Amino acid sequence: MLEAIASSSFGFWSIAALIVVIDSVVLLGPGEFVFGFDRHGKPLVRAAATPYLVRNKDLSFASLIFFARPFFVSSATVREVTDDELAALARQAFQHRSIYLYSAVTAFLVVAAGPAVSALLDISSALLIVLPVLYANAIIALFDVIAARRELKLSRKALLSLAFEFIVCPALVTNLNKRLLDRSIVPNTLQLVGGDQALRHRIKANLEFHELPVPQMRPDQNG
Repeated sequence: MLEAIASSSFGFWSIAALIVVIDSVVLLGPGEFVFGFDRHGKPLVRAAATPYLVRNKDLSFASLIFFARPFFVSSATVREVTDDELAALARQAFQHRSIYLYSAVTAFLVVAAGPAVSALLDISSALLIVLPVLYANAIIALFDVIAARRELKLSRKALLSLAFEFIVCPALVTNLNKRLLDRSIVPNTLQLVGGDQALRHRIKANLEFHELPVPQMRPDQNG
């Protein structure tokens, strides 16, 4: 059955897309939330009031929510970071934006180009045409990441793991932001929250869901 699916015109690309979606999952500890930065450098927190749990971890499709964009992890149970530390995360997010373009190229090849060539020709021709481009994109992305390894704070072990994953499945470049996730600075979630009352209520509900204490949210707290 799997062989029949893989050999069909769209089966291979459907499986590749499914692998990417499953791989995009990020598991968050109780009280943790993902956030990114908008074009003005303002933190954007994502929080679910009633999260889906896997082994007592919150399941988040953060890699897809922040598609082709860097994201970070915050926690409502840690101390606040300094303005300089938060600014350092924002600078990191903007300095390496070009690296995440490889994610967009990979997604285009898997979701659009591959199925289109399969429909026009056949799956064998599509693989001969698209797969080399997919691997070339993954290799270039890897070299780009290696060049910026110090700024991205990647260990040698992390780079070797990245290289292995991209060789085995170049479609995983779509979730490059997950693999470059920097946890060296974890801000306090409430430090990042502005005047969005709906977001504040979701964070409060999430903490209560995990039976965690809910810190006092200052009305003027905007990060």
